[in-house]
Amino acid sequence: MSLLERLDALAYLTRIPQMSARFTAKTKHGLHLRWTPLIALALATAGLVVAAIAPRHAYALGFALLGLGQSVGATISLLGPIKPFGTLDGVDERDRQLRRDSYFAAFATTTAVAILGLIAVPGLALIEPWERNRVIVMMPALAFYLLCLVLTIPTLYASWATRPIEDE
Repeated sequence: MSLLERLDALAYLTRIPQMSARFTAKTKHGLHLRWTPLIALALATAGLVVAAIAPRHAYALGFALLGLGQSVGATISLLGPIKPFGTLDGVDERDRQLRRDSYFAAFATTTAVAILGLIAVPGLALIEPWERNRVIVMMPALAFYLLCLVLTIPTLYASWATRPIEDE
């Protein structure tokens, strides 16, 4: 067995590819998850805030919330209305346009949040007397938050931009 075949076998053990295939087989264009991405973003935002204001021994709680938000975001990106990369069967112009618009919205939002975050972290370090360790913790927390945005916003945008199509 090659390395890629072993990795595929490990992925199939998680049952996520089968769940994704089952949901996309039921609905031609995936599920419209309108509220689940908001929950993922709320968890990640709470994690970022906890990492910023928690005492030193509670940083892990902020990262746990960020990780939970990322996990939800990664799962819904598989199940949402945007077809996953690599599934070219049944992709039409509507799917390509929806993917393009969704990822454009995600990258624009992520860029704006990154710029604001990279200004806010040193600014808060100057306003509040943060020690060096807090700034060191906030930079990976911001990176995890940006990753959650990239995972979640395309599904959020596509779910709200389209209406569910009744499959025949």
